[in-house]
Amino acid sequence: MPFTISTTSSGSTAGTADVALTLSPTTALFSPAALIPGESLGSPQLSVTNSGNVDAFYFIFADWQANGTTSAVQAQILADRLNIDIAQGTTELYSGAISGLIEQPSGGRILTAANNELLTFIVSLPSTTGSIAENLNIDVDLVFVSQASPIS
Repeated sequence: MPFTISTTSSGSTAGTADVALTLSPTTALFSPAALIPGESLGSPQLSVTNSGNVDAFYFIFADWQANGTTSAVQAQILADRLNIDIAQGTTELYSGAISGLIEQPSGGRILTAANNELLTFIVSLPSTTGSIAENLNIDVDLVFVSQASPIS
């Protein structure tokens, strides 16, 4: 026997909103680097602009893959050891392995309509890495996803 439920909502309105992020620069933040354990590499700042017409939350993901002669398993080893720190001013948005950069910062980062902020990125290979990551290469794309506020 099917069960059906319905409800009526009074006073509700529907509308549209433009949710959009613009990133600058659109070129690579880091040049290929042969980091050795204990080294770090900083980037120029990345400007994140809410070019939509509503306040929006954004999240950052790392999409990484093996490069050159590095196998998928070797790429995983490097992604688990290669750290990335992302900050907006003195506020840390993420600090951890490239492989863990999934839907960060936790809960999203609010950016009001028509405003921007500058993010700083530092990539490092901990001194405890040893030789397991020697001569391994990965390509990393930083992916930004946004949604209108509030998150529901």
